[in-house]
Amino acid sequence: MLHRLIYADWEDPPEAMAFELSYREALGAVQDRLAVVQAGAEAALAAPASAPAAFWDACLDLYLLTPALVNVALNFKVCVEHGLPLHPTHYFEVSEHSRGKVAHASGLLATAQSFFLEAIDASVAVFRLDTSAAAKLAALASDIPTGVGEFLYTSTRDTYTWRASEPAKIRDLADEIRSRVHPVVVVGAAHGSITSALVLATLLDTPLYFIRFSMFKRNDIQPVVGPTDLRFLSQYRQGPALLFDEDVAKGTTLTQFTRHLRPLFDEAYSAGVLRHGYAGFKPDFVGRVWYD
Repeated sequence: MLHRLIYADWEDPPEAMAFELSYREALGAVQDRLAVVQAGAEAALAAPASAPAAFWDACLDLYLLTPALVNVALNFKVCVEHGLPLHPTHYFEVSEHSRGKVAHASGLLATAQSFFLEAIDASVAVFRLDTSAAAKLAALASDIPTGVGEFLYTSTRDTYTWRASEPAKIRDLADEIRSRVHPVVVVGAAHGSITSALVLATLLDTPLYFIRFSMFKRNDIQPVVGPTDLRFLSQYRQGPALLFDEDVAKGTTLTQFTRHLRPLFDEAYSAGVLRHGYAGFKPDFVGRVWYD
């Protein structure tokens, strides 16, 4: 599993976390790094000191690059479903004022949802270092909708998202969850939760889905839920579902995420990797509590 091969300073985000690539470039880089990591993983786990620096760099790159595959696919789907323009460099705000401005081609929404699910599945396979991962990435590359390959993904050095991506913290959260419930699905608040949610779903061996909810970077006033999301999540109606965000600093995002999505399930719980000790919202499950 990829998270076992990540060694880093978990206080300060690495320089490698800041990059900008097109979707096709990011996917190609993930494919390249995956080949390196899978070829050397067994030897590195057996004798870490003997693995070359280039191997460990490839592991970190793979950890940082793979979430781009989900991020862009999600935003493509959101734009198609909510009638927003398709733009290679701009992520549009979703509101009653902006919705429905563009009429996309018939059938494109089904393509977008399928591509989104395929991106999640391939990304989970990468984080598991599953033998099927390379084939799933190749299939994803062959299925990129027209124009999406040129969409740009920009990653920045986000301190709290990085700290919440530490595998040891996520493992603590997974242990706490497993001691009380067995979720049938993890629903992450995208985009910040993508990396840590991939690890969490790997540890819990649980299906994974994402709903866009970016209050501070995209000015979303509530989770961006569409008919495709409702249809997909309905298969998990009985629950228990895990409603997840990586970091609970003030608790605003996870509070609203939980309030809007909990009614979709008969049984649902909130969870975060990190929670500030003075945050107003206390999730049902937390990996670690921190203080300034």
